[in-house]
Amino acid sequence: MRTVRILISAAILGALAWTGWWYALARGQEAALAAWFAERARAGWQAEHDGIALAGFPLSLEREIAGIRLADPRTGWAWSAPWLRVESATFAPNRFAVTWPGDQSFSVPGERTEITSTTMAATLALRPDSAFGLIHASAEVAGLDVRARPRSGPGWTARAGSLVADIAERVNDDGYAISLRAERVLLPEPLMARLDPTGLAGREVERITFDGSAVFDAPLDRHLIEDGRLALRAMTIRRAGFQWGRIRLEARGEIRIDERGYPKGKIKLTARHWREIIAMARRSGAIGADMAGALETALELVALLGGDRDELDVTFRFRDGEVWIGPVSIGRAWRLAPPRG
Repeated sequence: MRTVRILISAAILGALAWTGWWYALARGQEAALAAWFAERARAGWQAEHDGIALAGFPLSLEREIAGIRLADPRTGWAWSAPWLRVESATFAPNRFAVTWPGDQSFSVPGERTEITSTTMAATLALRPDSAFGLIHASAEVAGLDVRARPRSGPGWTARAGSLVADIAERVNDDGYAISLRAERVLLPEPLMARLDPTGLAGREVERITFDGSAVFDAPLDRHLIEDGRLALRAMTIRRAGFQWGRIRLEARGEIRIDERGYPKGKIKLTARHWREIIAMARRSGAIGADMAGALETALELVALLGGDRDELDVTFRFRDGEVWIGPVSIGRAWRLAPPRG
């Protein structure tokens, strides 16, 4: 009987200790959330919510923040949602599962968008320090619908059947491994009118993919949300591209960003119906008319040598702020980051 009493007492003490740990952890995270909102408000943001509810005892921590309203007057963006749910296991409080509501809104200067989805969820692993540096994140979105209401001009809509994204800190350097796959993407009507005014490609992009890595000028942490500044320093593309009607594009390569913000390296492209891609890039403003003409002239010869005038296999080299095909410069490169220094 004495042994039984000891075991029961130990179980009760263990339960009390676990209960105390859970409540201390829950209140600590509640205080940290409240402190962050207060800190943002002192910095001049609109940072409001209608309350933080705690649940999940004894094995998890579940926080539901109601009535969120965030706005940064310096950059002009604003986000609001009826709630945001954040869950984590008690034994791993730096790993989170985040769920967004089916309706939310996001605004930038001159435009407000209403966002709906059937699923919008993510998992996050953050460093257990004050900066909350990103270790790993993955997100899944389904049934995404975005409707914009500009202050002037017509509105637009965009949709995606599904989107899956993953980003993870790399162990060997200060970069991040990134992957993305989006399917059944409907582009905004104004963009479609510029890219494909004849409607030959169709409005739906069947697939968009990216598999590679990137190095930025700062770690991905809470300061990125607060400061809103991030610049690319290097990128490796293992495989990226899209399938849009009869148009297909695949890219592989590696670039670094020089001191002036221009890419340096090479990217190999394989494209089907590549002339339409150039026409779309020109109409969208991604490239100028002069570069479009130089590109088409140079690539005609490359495609002809390849034996199929509609299919292209070519390597673009970037150096000295210019784009090269073999020994020929076809124009200025895009500046991908602000100059350093």
